[in-house]
Amino acid sequence: MNNPFIRRLALLFFPLFSLYLAPAAFAEVDELFMQYLQGHYQLVGKAIDSDASYTGKMSIYEQDGELKVRREIEGLSIQGTAAIEPVLNGDAKVLRIRFQQQERDIEASCLWRGDLDNYARISCYLYHPGEDTENPGLEALFHLR
Repeated sequence: MNNPFIRRLALLFFPLFSLYLAPAAFAEVDELFMQYLQGHYQLVGKAIDSDASYTGKMSIYEQDGELKVRREIEGLSIQGTAAIEPVLNGDAKVLRIRFQQQERDIEASCLWRGDLDNYARISCYLYHPGEDTENPGLEALFHLR
């Protein structure tokens, strides 16, 4: 590459090409996260606007290319949806879980990390979307083997 024109063209072309490929790369990362987060979890939580605690189970699974959740708490089974969504102007991602309980919308913003056995360990902050929540709900999910 001794030709200055070709060097300049390469300097212009490669960043533009990488911008073209970036959405596909991010989609692959989201797909890996979707696979990693699927499973059956033991759930320990605290209710929204309350100090009441509860335990139960939650399953995260894929159906028709989308993440779904099934929550089982105190004999009540609730279905919901989940998605990996960008936050902080795209600098980070969260697992966003949405469901209804007692005819009210509930949303959970969750972070995840791997435990020592490389399973997902998930912690969530629960609230009613579009409302100020002074005392949010909290949930921790531990992978069942």
